[in-house]
Amino acid sequence: MTANPHLDATVVETRRLDLLRRIADSGGAISPVAEPQAKHGYQYVAPVADVANDLAVLARQNYLEARFFDKVSLCPKCDACHLNVREICPSCRSAHLASEGLFHHFRCGYVGIPPEFTPEADGGYRCPKCNHTMHHLGTEYDRLGKAFVCRGCGLVSETPPVEAICLSCGARTPAENLVSTVAFSYLITSRGAEAVRRGRLFGDDDEPVRVADAAVYRRTVILEFLLHQMKRLLQLNEPFSVMLVRWAPGETAAHDGGEPAKWLTRLKGCLRDVDLIGQLADVLYVAVLPHARSRDAETLRRRVETELGPRSPLSLSVVEIKERKDLAGVLAGLAGRGEPE
Repeated sequence: MTANPHLDATVVETRRLDLLRRIADSGGAISPVAEPQAKHGYQYVAPVADVANDLAVLARQNYLEARFFDKVSLCPKCDACHLNVREICPSCRSAHLASEGLFHHFRCGYVGIPPEFTPEADGGYRCPKCNHTMHHLGTEYDRLGKAFVCRGCGLVSETPPVEAICLSCGARTPAENLVSTVAFSYLITSRGAEAVRRGRLFGDDDEPVRVADAAVYRRTVILEFLLHQMKRLLQLNEPFSVMLVRWAPGETAAHDGGEPAKWLTRLKGCLRDVDLIGQLADVLYVAVLPHARSRDAETLRRRVETELGPRSPLSLSVVEIKERKDLAGVLAGLAGRGEPE
């Protein structure tokens, strides 16, 4: 039987939309939980067969925001996370090490582990180097840090190497040669919340509207994103700012279809992956800047202006949204400008 690509795509989209909905219903976030039987020690609690891959795809498509959760060391041979990490003897490679304190004899400078110093009947110690007796801690000798004594070959070392033995395949690997993977938690974004509200993921010809060849969001959608960020600010105390972008070419510059697209595309390339751009009016756009306070937003604005160069026809300004009235003030300033064409 020949597979139906359209049907397969619909099944995948439905599954991912359902995953988004579950995340939204559970507070807007999902984090991995420790599971010894999982391949990399963590798993996501969700009734989806390929949940980790779906989460990564949704993050790449900006429905979710990935955040660092943990780093997991792996065996470079079999990719397993079941590792026994321990110090080993630098000579015989045995892990049979004992931790011992160190004595430092001031008179001759000898440093060694306590068993090397012969105990005296009066409570002192006899130095194995100069054969003098040490009685007074702090004036004749001192206790230093610790050293490791190999019970196999007797070698004493202060900083023995660290090695991992894989409990799955038996490979022995120096700790510095281990590979690793990162486990992420995910937060639903404004785009993800809008997809849940609409009951479908965005298609190529859906909400990203084309201004010539530059993809920006329609006014209604970017306003939904702004309101969602406002909710995150009020409920999670998650800061955000907005960058107002005005198309302001000189009087001699042509306002043709290609020029705005060219500069908006350049602007998008200067912003972060999580930043969204929407059209608010004919010559006015807004970039939503999640997790950006006033100083961060201003630093970003200056960097963007530098990258765009002095001939840029885009006029940029930033505002941190701290409460409802800040967003209301930004939107009120748009009154009378009309909808984008």
